[in-house]
Amino acid sequence: MAGTATIDPMAETPGSAELPASLTIRRGRIVFRARRPVALVLPLLAVTEIAGVICLLIGATIGWFIIAAPVIGLVTTAVILRPALELTRDGLVQRQYPYSSLTRWDVIDSVGIARAGNRVILAYKLVPDVPPPRHQPARDLLLAVNAPYDGGWFADSLAGGPDEALAVVTRYLKEPDLRAMLPVTRR
Repeated sequence: MAGTATIDPMAETPGSAELPASLTIRRGRIVFRARRPVALVLPLLAVTEIAGVICLLIGATIGWFIIAAPVIGLVTTAVILRPALELTRDGLVQRQYPYSSLTRWDVIDSVGIARAGNRVILAYKLVPDVPPPRHQPARDLLLAVNAPYDGGWFADSLAGGPDEALAVVTRYLKEPDLRAMLPVTRR
Protein backbone atom coordinates (compact mmCIF):
# COMPACT_ATOMS: atom_id res chain seq x y z
CA MET A 1 0.00 0.00 0.00
CA ALA A 2 1.38 3.39 -0.98
CA GLY A 3 2.26 5.75 1.84
CA THR A 4 2.88 3.09 4.52
CA ALA A 5 6.21 2.42 6.14
CA THR A 6 7.47 -0.74 7.73
CA ILE A 7 10.28 -1.09 10.20
CA ASP A 8 12.83 -3.77 9.44
CA PRO A 9 13.32 -5.85 12.63
CA MET A 10 16.89 -6.63 11.57
CA ALA A 11 17.80 -2.95 12.08
CA GLU A 12 16.56 -2.81 15.65
CA THR A 13 18.98 -3.11 18.51
CA PRO A 14 17.97 -4.01 22.03
CA GLY A 15 17.09 -0.99 24.11
CA SER A 16 19.17 0.08 27.07
CA ALA A 17 16.32 -0.97 29.38
CA GLU A 18 16.73 -4.59 28.27
CA LEU A 19 20.51 -4.83 28.80
CA PRO A 20 22.66 -4.15 31.86
CA ALA A 21 24.32 -0.73 31.95
CA SER A 22 27.82 -2.24 31.98
CA LEU A 23 27.44 -3.56 28.41
CA THR A 24 28.39 -1.66 25.30
CA ILE A 25 26.46 -1.78 22.03
CA ARG A 26 28.91 -1.26 19.16
CA ARG A 27 27.57 -1.35 15.59
CA GLY A 28 24.61 -3.38 16.85
CA ARG A 29 26.78 -6.02 18.56
CA ILE A 30 26.57 -6.51 22.30
CA VAL A 31 30.05 -6.20 23.75
CA PHE A 32 31.38 -7.26 27.15
CA ARG A 33 34.57 -5.22 27.58
CA ALA A 34 37.30 -6.29 29.96
CA ARG A 35 37.76 -4.09 33.00
CA ARG A 36 40.98 -2.16 33.28
CA PRO A 37 43.12 -3.07 36.31
CA VAL A 38 43.24 0.54 37.55
CA ALA A 39 44.25 -0.30 41.11
CA LEU A 40 47.29 -2.14 39.77
CA VAL A 41 48.29 0.35 37.09
CA LEU A 42 47.93 3.73 38.82
CA PRO A 43 50.61 3.22 41.52
CA LEU A 44 53.12 2.07 38.89
CA LEU A 45 52.17 5.02 36.70
CA ALA A 46 52.68 7.46 39.59
CA VAL A 47 56.11 6.06 40.49
CA THR A 48 57.25 6.16 36.87
CA GLU A 49 56.01 9.72 36.37
CA ILE A 50 57.80 10.88 39.54
CA ALA A 51 61.01 9.22 38.34
CA GLY A 52 60.66 10.99 34.99
CA VAL A 53 60.17 14.38 36.65
CA ILE A 54 63.22 13.79 38.88
CA CYS A 55 65.29 12.95 35.81
CA LEU A 56 64.15 16.16 34.13
CA LEU A 57 64.95 18.23 37.24
CA ILE A 58 68.52 16.95 37.35
CA GLY A 59 68.94 17.66 33.64
CA ALA A 60 68.64 14.19 32.10
CA THR A 61 66.64 14.38 28.90
CA ILE A 62 65.69 10.72 29.19
CA GLY A 63 63.08 11.93 31.67
CA TRP A 64 60.81 12.82 28.74
CA PHE A 65 60.86 9.19 27.60
CA ILE A 66 60.25 7.98 31.14
CA ILE A 67 57.21 10.27 31.39
CA ALA A 68 55.87 9.23 27.96
CA ALA A 69 56.29 5.46 28.40
CA PRO A 70 53.39 4.79 30.82
CA VAL A 71 51.03 7.04 28.86
CA ILE A 72 51.83 5.23 25.62
CA GLY A 73 51.46 1.87 27.39
CA LEU A 74 48.05 2.78 28.83
CA VAL A 75 46.74 3.98 25.49
CA THR A 76 48.02 0.87 23.72
CA THR A 77 46.48 -1.55 26.21
CA ALA A 78 43.20 0.35 26.41
CA VAL A 79 42.64 0.65 22.67
CA ILE A 80 44.42 -2.24 20.98
CA LEU A 81 45.05 -5.01 23.48
CA ARG A 82 41.89 -4.84 25.62
CA PRO A 83 39.98 -8.11 25.21
CA ALA A 84 36.24 -8.23 24.58
CA LEU A 85 33.47 -10.81 24.26
CA GLU A 86 30.91 -9.93 21.57
CA LEU A 87 27.47 -11.36 20.90
CA THR A 88 26.66 -11.51 17.18
CA ARG A 89 24.06 -13.28 15.08
CA ASP A 90 26.52 -16.10 14.34
CA GLY A 91 27.72 -16.67 17.88
CA LEU A 92 30.07 -15.40 20.57
CA VAL A 93 33.32 -13.81 19.45
CA GLN A 94 36.29 -13.57 21.81
CA ARG A 95 38.52 -10.74 20.59
CA GLN A 96 41.99 -10.50 22.04
CA TYR A 97 44.71 -9.06 19.86
CA PRO A 98 45.97 -10.60 17.58
CA TYR A 99 43.40 -13.43 17.70
CA SER A 100 39.65 -13.66 17.54
CA SER A 101 37.65 -16.86 17.90
CA LEU A 102 34.00 -17.50 17.07
CA THR A 103 31.91 -20.05 18.92
CA ARG A 104 28.68 -20.51 16.98
CA TRP A 105 25.29 -20.50 18.75
CA ASP A 106 24.23 -23.78 17.14
CA VAL A 107 27.11 -25.74 18.72
CA ILE A 108 26.56 -24.44 22.27
CA ASP A 109 24.37 -26.75 24.34
CA SER A 110 24.45 -24.83 27.64
CA VAL A 111 26.40 -22.16 29.50
CA GLY A 112 27.34 -21.78 33.14
CA ILE A 113 29.84 -20.32 35.56
CA ALA A 114 32.84 -22.43 36.59
CA ARG A 115 35.70 -21.72 38.95
CA ALA A 116 39.09 -22.96 37.82
CA GLY A 117 41.99 -22.04 40.05
CA ASN A 118 41.68 -18.38 40.92
CA ARG A 119 39.69 -17.55 37.76
CA VAL A 120 35.95 -17.42 37.14
CA ILE A 121 35.00 -18.70 33.70
CA LEU A 122 31.84 -18.19 31.67
CA ALA A 123 31.88 -21.76 30.39
CA TYR A 124 29.92 -23.58 27.72
CA LYS A 125 29.08 -27.20 26.98
CA LEU A 126 29.10 -28.15 23.31
CA VAL A 127 26.50 -30.34 21.64
CA PRO A 128 27.65 -33.98 21.19
CA ASP A 129 30.10 -34.80 18.37
CA VAL A 130 31.42 -31.22 18.08
CA PRO A 131 35.19 -30.98 18.57
CA PRO A 132 36.36 -28.67 21.37
CA PRO A 133 38.00 -25.35 20.46
CA ARG A 134 41.71 -24.94 19.94
CA HIS A 135 43.89 -22.19 21.37
CA GLN A 136 41.66 -21.31 24.30
CA PRO A 137 43.34 -20.88 27.71
CA ALA A 138 40.02 -21.17 29.58
CA ARG A 139 39.53 -24.67 28.15
CA ASP A 140 42.87 -25.79 29.55
CA LEU A 141 41.91 -24.55 33.01
CA LEU A 142 38.53 -26.29 32.82
CA LEU A 143 40.22 -29.57 31.87
CA ALA A 144 42.64 -29.22 34.78
CA VAL A 145 39.79 -29.06 37.33
CA ASN A 146 37.61 -31.67 35.57
CA ALA A 147 34.77 -29.21 34.97
CA PRO A 148 31.86 -30.51 32.84
CA TYR A 149 32.41 -27.81 30.20
CA ASP A 150 34.23 -27.79 26.86
CA GLY A 151 35.44 -24.19 26.74
CA GLY A 152 34.77 -20.69 27.91
CA TRP A 153 35.90 -17.14 28.50
CA PHE A 154 37.42 -15.48 31.54
CA ALA A 155 34.42 -13.77 33.11
CA ASP A 156 36.03 -12.32 36.23
CA SER A 157 37.59 -9.57 34.14
CA LEU A 158 34.44 -8.70 32.16
CA ALA A 159 32.66 -5.45 32.94
CA GLY A 160 29.54 -6.23 34.94
CA GLY A 161 30.89 -9.48 36.32
CA PRO A 162 30.23 -13.15 35.60
CA ASP A 163 26.60 -13.32 36.75
CA GLU A 164 25.54 -10.48 34.48
CA ALA A 165 27.40 -12.04 31.54
CA LEU A 166 25.80 -15.42 32.21
CA ALA A 167 22.30 -13.90 32.31
CA VAL A 168 22.73 -12.09 28.99
CA VAL A 169 24.40 -15.01 27.17
CA THR A 170 21.77 -17.48 28.47
CA ARG A 171 18.97 -15.19 27.32
CA TYR A 172 20.41 -14.93 23.79
CA LEU A 173 21.17 -18.67 23.67
CA LYS A 174 17.54 -19.58 24.49
CA GLU A 175 15.89 -17.01 22.18
CA PRO A 176 16.80 -17.38 18.47
CA ASP A 177 14.53 -14.45 17.57
CA LEU A 178 16.61 -12.19 19.81
CA ARG A 179 19.84 -13.41 18.15
CA ALA A 180 18.36 -12.71 14.71
CA MET A 181 18.31 -8.99 15.55
CA LEU A 182 22.09 -8.93 16.06
CA PRO A 183 24.42 -8.15 13.14
CA VAL A 184 26.52 -10.81 11.44
CA THR A 185 30.05 -11.48 12.65
CA ARG A 186 32.84 -9.34 11.29
CA ARG A 187 36.36 -10.71 11.39
